[in-house]
Amino acid sequence: METIVKYDVKKMKEDIKVKVEEQRFYIDQRKTVNRKGEYKISPSEAQWKHRANRHTLRIMYAAYGLARGKSFQQIENNHKEEVHPLEKYREQIIKLADSYLVEVPVESQE
Repeated sequence: METIVKYDVKKMKEDIKVKVEEQRFYIDQRKTVNRKGEYKISPSEAQWKHRANRHTLRIMYAAYGLARGKSFQQIENNHKEEVHPLEKYREQIIKLADSYLVEVPVESQE
């Protein structure tokens, strides 16, 4: 039985959903008047964590797009491919995408 290496896109989507939920929590916590009336963390700490999480999410979305065979221009449509801002994060994106590589058994068709 042979194996092929491919990206675990389902796991990527699940991890992105977890980060998005964290992001929603930080957005609510950084408001001056919290909707629920109590803070789990301070608004300044929530602001800092929101910014860091936003950067992580951008890299995760780019890795997900590359795993699905898209180019940077197709992932973020605002810029041209030659001078795309994601180019400076290429190593981080590839490293993250490679962490989702899995071997899948495939039956040979002989």
